[in-house]
Amino acid sequence: MSQGYSLDSYRALYEKGSVEEYSKYPNSTTIGFIIYLCTTECYERLMNMGFRRSGTFLYRSDLLRNCCRLYTIRTNLKFIQHATKGHRHTVNRFETFLKGKDQKQKKHSAGVSFNLKERILNLETTVDPDRFHTVIGPIHATEQKYLLFKKYQIRVHHEKEDDISFKGFKRFLCQTPFEGNVVDHNEAYWKRLNENWRNGSFEESDSDEIVGPVHECYYLDNQLVAIAVLDILPESISSVYLIWDPDYAHLGLGNLSALRELVLTQMLGKKYYYMGYYIDDCPKMRYKAKFGGEILDVCSGKYVRLDRARPFIEGGKLAVLKIKRDNEDTSLVLNEFEMQDGMDDETIIKDEPLINVAEQIYGIDGGSFTKAERTAQKLPESLISHSASSNEDYWRSDEKETVKLPAVSPGLMPLWQINEIYQDGSLKKSLENAYLYDQDNPGYYQFQADRDSKRMKLLVDLIRLIGLKQFEYPTLCIV
Repeated sequence: MSQGYSLDSYRALYEKGSVEEYSKYPNSTTIGFIIYLCTTECYERLMNMGFRRSGTFLYRSDLLRNCCRLYTIRTNLKFIQHATKGHRHTVNRFETFLKGKDQKQKKHSAGVSFNLKERILNLETTVDPDRFHTVIGPIHATEQKYLLFKKYQIRVHHEKEDDISFKGFKRFLCQTPFEGNVVDHNEAYWKRLNENWRNGSFEESDSDEIVGPVHECYYLDNQLVAIAVLDILPESISSVYLIWDPDYAHLGLGNLSALRELVLTQMLGKKYYYMGYYIDDCPKMRYKAKFGGEILDVCSGKYVRLDRARPFIEGGKLAVLKIKRDNEDTSLVLNEFEMQDGMDDETIIKDEPLINVAEQIYGIDGGSFTKAERTAQKLPESLISHSASSNEDYWRSDEKETVKLPAVSPGLMPLWQINEIYQDGSLKKSLENAYLYDQDNPGYYQFQADRDSKRMKLLVDLIRLIGLKQFEYPTLCIV
């Protein structure tokens, strides 16, 4: 895709050079907010709406205007029916390193299954712990962890030493929005987890039995060489970040950790392993395709197998996928889809023919912007915090700044849906569960829709981001 545009119609206008707002290269455009406290169930639902966390900052990109398309990707061992040559090489290379070149390898023969799960577990259980072991533990910030983080950021990501601090490390990888009861486990919990996860004790257990953020530390010859920062959630494991010692780059610890975490996901009885974002036109992120899985279409709220979705997202394109019906007119202008509230088990049936309707919705001649503009004219001013007809503000790339939510963006609740829930009263009813903390006049109070039009706009923006489901429960917002 030329110049990183999400749709062919925007690229065509860029190449034509006739419209100012499309004449600049799309910049990084992030939609997000700070979340101070939430349950693991809440975060898992938000992941299934395209969000990720960095410390306590929850974010996702604007898939329409961003310079690249970031798709949530998840997988599990069922997607890897047969280990690839690359998987086998990763395991064999590390095993050779641990046991020496003279150690007889289990050579793979055609027609003979390579038991990935067994081989991953054996890497640790068949060697002296002083040679190699891992420990799953709390997300405490220590000097040892920080020094490895610093070394990794400088040598792998080429950050300047002066830009790295212990405080920044702690904020990035040791702070979470989760409740204390899933963060501050006692020693008995960690001992039981580390002693038993490899033997299958948790494979059929209650999904809530093992939950919370963790650091899984890798030790070679009793030296810390890698830290996997993970969120263990009720139904899944989410990879937050991986730090590895650049001196061991030849071992492929990134690929090895992903395979281990796939196994860990199954051994803890979780359904999915979330690998962050898949970016098709970024080689550093495209490697995730090696682990199979499916990506999230934030517009439909459904997951699509990656191998089925790739033709539609190739080169960084925006995809909004739907099942193609017989004799369907694919040229019709369409409106934005209704927001779905994190339906994590919704997957498009793999054998159904698919079509990409992103152009019909979000393209130059799509229906979304006209529909949004007309809807905005019907809504009370107290519900609107932006100019629905102004699109050019969201294409600027010459300076960093915070702008209001756009009228139209994939994954946001569309304005027509806001109008519907306003008209039927469900918006007002949901906001009865909203409580505000006023930083200017410290104190908590229940939100009153009829009395606080200024805060109403902020809460409507929040609903556009995360949906109504969150407001089925008391929700505190800091304003």
